[in-house]
Amino acid sequence: MKKQIFALTLALGLTLTTLSVRAAGQDDLFPAVNPYPGYADVKEGDWFYDNAKLCYEIGLMNGTDKGFEPYVTLPISQCAVVAARIRATLTGEEIPQPAPGEASYPWYYPYLTYLEKAIQADPSLSYAQGILSTPEYAATRQDFLYLLSVAVKGQELPAINSITTLPDTADDLVLSFYNAGILTGKDSYGTFDAAGTLTRAECAAMVSRVARSQLRLTFTPADYSPFTAAHLTPGTAMFTNGLSAEEFLIATNNAISAWETALGDGFNWHYVWTDGKSVLTHVKEDVLTALDVTAAMGTQAYKDFDVQVYYSRLIDLTGKPLGDGQAAVQA
Repeated sequence: MKKQIFALTLALGLTLTTLSVRAAGQDDLFPAVNPYPGYADVKEGDWFYDNAKLCYEIGLMNGTDKGFEPYVTLPISQCAVVAARIRATLTGEEIPQPAPGEASYPWYYPYLTYLEKAIQADPSLSYAQGILSTPEYAATRQDFLYLLSVAVKGQELPAINSITTLPDTADDLVLSFYNAGILTGKDSYGTFDAAGTLTRAECAAMVSRVARSQLRLTFTPADYSPFTAAHLTPGTAMFTNGLSAEEFLIATNNAISAWETALGDGFNWHYVWTDGKSVLTHVKEDVLTALDVTAAMGTQAYKDFDVQVYYSRLIDLTGKPLGDGQAAVQA
């Protein structure tokens, strides 16, 4: 079934402040120092190609003996190394290394120590304390973002987006990275997924956007208010054939909008149409027909869904009905 997207737009009026205040030339601070060797697992056309290539060229991320391994998840230790390299480059500081002939175990210890000292010296970075205590653990997306914020502390990342909330967080620090064009989330709604793991490709994307302003992305999240009103997530299964809440709510909004447009001010859930069925019954049936499913195929989420309650909440969130002179969806 051809998918459509909601035409309701999220009202975005507030532009968050930039992460800091430094004038100028970040791009110049990350010159190319390594010729890119090319990796069999990083092909032109891959969404992360430019990101991985740049990170190697400017010396912030290296490959492995197996390639760049874009889909391998990163441990906290490797995230810390990348963050430390960024901070040292931006500040002009040196990352203390063992003296010649003096072993460092583990190899990433100097980078962790460097970041730990930066965090301990600045009370405003206290949110990052504790992350480095488990270096071998898989890094979460939030872990890396916190370490990245330590790396860019005191640097200018101007806001190019105006995002005030996300489906799963309203944290100002997270939003500042979205508004700077460093992050766009896991889906069209901008879902952050704080506890999710981080791949090397995802890391390279964020790092390269810090290093090169031209790689930063303008982004407006798709409207999430229908899911908020329905108390569902986009991927919630509504039918046994796997149809999701995203597809279900699109069909539901289309059906409601069609009946509102047809009846105008006379729209009423209990209005009886010429065939003897109420508008409420028609909306429910129209949704099933559009999705080519039956009510018997509905999951518990479908059975618990109350279209009248949902629509009342949606109007409360958006401030207007679906059929208020606008199309409910656009192709």
